[in-house]
Amino acid sequence: MTLNQNSVTQGDIKIQESILKRAIADDQQALVVMFKQFVSEDEQCYFLEYLGIEGFWGFGTHSFGCLTDRRVATVRVARFGEVTYQDGYLEFINSGVIYQPSKLPLYIYVGAIISLPFLVLFATPFATLFPWNVLLFLLVSGLAILFFPIAVKWYYRAFKCGLVFWVREGVPVYIFANRKFLRRANTLFRNTGVCREKRIKDLRK
Repeated sequence: MTLNQNSVTQGDIKIQESILKRAIADDQQALVVMFKQFVSEDEQCYFLEYLGIEGFWGFGTHSFGCLTDRRVATVRVARFGEVTYQDGYLEFINSGVIYQPSKLPLYIYVGAIISLPFLVLFATPFATLFPWNVLLFLLVSGLAILFFPIAVKWYYRAFKCGLVFWVREGVPVYIFANRKFLRRANTLFRNTGVCREKRIKDLRK
């Protein structure tokens, strides 16, 4: 088997809130604790980094990347204790890609959400419906604020950002990264290529 993927709830695999907060701050010890639940104890870790949040702060999914001497892996932690782990063994990686999407669709999403309350306000004659159109404006504005984090998450669902490794006889390993953390993703990408070559040479010996 070339790839593992598990999605579990809090209580099955525990990632304590304190560990998560430290891992988000790139505390290496906390990152080791997080990933050592999934990888072998004797594996040497070369890369452990926080790669950002998919969605909006407080509503999104935190992404973490890991590279060991045997595999490349990612842990995703969402709200309410949802944890997803995915990995691919280095010797079975066929290729990889880094992608940074255009910001234009995100600007369109945000512009549509911001303009919607004003369209509602001016869609009807002001004098005939006052104050109902103002109340409707406030209601739609509140809904727009609530919808904004969901729109950002949908953007990242539709337009992937980060890196993908294609694994032989397995599904691709997708590691999300925010735009500001793409340098870290690029470092992970380069180091994975180096470690893959070394792993293949060691296995041939």
